[in-house]
Amino acid sequence: MCSVPAFENDQIEANGVNPCPRANLALDLNVLFKEVRLDFDLRLLVGGIVEQQAIQLFRQNRAVFSTAILLAYEMGLVTPAEIDEHFAGGSQALTGLYRESLKRIDAKLNAVAQAIVGEDDDDFEVIAFEFRVREEYGRNEAGPQPVDLVMALNPRFTQLDLIEVDRELAKVVIGCIRYIQDFGEIGICACDIQRTGIGFFLEDELSELKAEINGGNNASDRELAELFLERGQYPFSEFTDDADYLEERIELLRRIISNDPEKLFGDIPDLKGIRAFHRLHKQQDAYVASPWWPFIEESLAFIRFVEKIKKNHHPEFTIFDSTGSFYSDCGIGVGHAIGFGFDWEETLAAELYEDIANAGETPMSSVALNPIALNQTADKLMILAKARGLIRLAEMIQINQQGDND
Repeated sequence: MCSVPAFENDQIEANGVNPCPRANLALDLNVLFKEVRLDFDLRLLVGGIVEQQAIQLFRQNRAVFSTAILLAYEMGLVTPAEIDEHFAGGSQALTGLYRESLKRIDAKLNAVAQAIVGEDDDDFEVIAFEFRVREEYGRNEAGPQPVDLVMALNPRFTQLDLIEVDRELAKVVIGCIRYIQDFGEIGICACDIQRTGIGFFLEDELSELKAEINGGNNASDRELAELFLERGQYPFSEFTDDADYLEERIELLRRIISNDPEKLFGDIPDLKGIRAFHRLHKQQDAYVASPWWPFIEESLAFIRFVEKIKKNHHPEFTIFDSTGSFYSDCGIGVGHAIGFGFDWEETLAAELYEDIANAGETPMSSVALNPIALNQTADKLMILAKARGLIRLAEMIQINQQGDND
């Protein structure tokens, strides 16, 4: 029952309205609304409004909705019968199928990664993704609208400890990680952060400090800090005039120089070397019993999977496109830093992600979706999901080892 608050008499008189008995007003309104409720089904009105909203929403997002549904179909997640059924149901039904397609794609990618880890795992977030009409085009522009699958990743650091692992085995594990990063186009080793060029001068800092040390300067960290500031020496004078801060910075730089992964591990094997190691040692219990052996085997399976896809498509087949620059200056590849066990790696990862945050960026990249080549997009998503699963597998091996040691 709809009720209307009655005016007070003084309000009516102040408004210059000719007052009428309140009881009669209430009676008239009750009759009026009673008649409307008897003669009109409000559900028809609401249903019509919802349908019009669905039509408008579908028209505005036709390219996005249709591309997402077709991608889900290409991935075997939506059947032709479902598409026909929802198409017959109109805009509202197709919008529902679009949302269901997103859920199924997300679930599929998560399941592929989970299958590699081999256990239930709720602590490893999946990559966030959405379909967007490319921003350089207007939604009202005539003709087909190019759609991008935009993916974003919360920054994450994984600290492995490979220093105490058998040296040859550790080198192969690192080689696998680098191939996962290269083939899956995701992840960055902490020792490579200096080459990202995001926000700070690490590479130049290390170069200047090495030159000073190699030149025979045996001064303390404090003395070097004061010397660099007195000289106005690049790059140190570019970001600080605080000798205390610079002293701490030089101490960190010394640790990086003294504990260089390249010095400890030496040359990392290429793919041929990784395969040769696996072939030569797959019958040796000392290696096969290592918790890192399944990681090597899963990595080799991943590499075979990627090679098959590249063979079927194009040798230069890549996951992400240059269109990532439309959405972020920071690619998704740097969204997951991996350390090998050195005490300075977490600091560098934290600096990287602080600089990214200060720049207002999120690790983000995109895949341009071609409606006639969505099978390639499906393959790219499988590569990405498997790469993420392998990184998580490495994390779980490390976590389980720490648990055993504790």
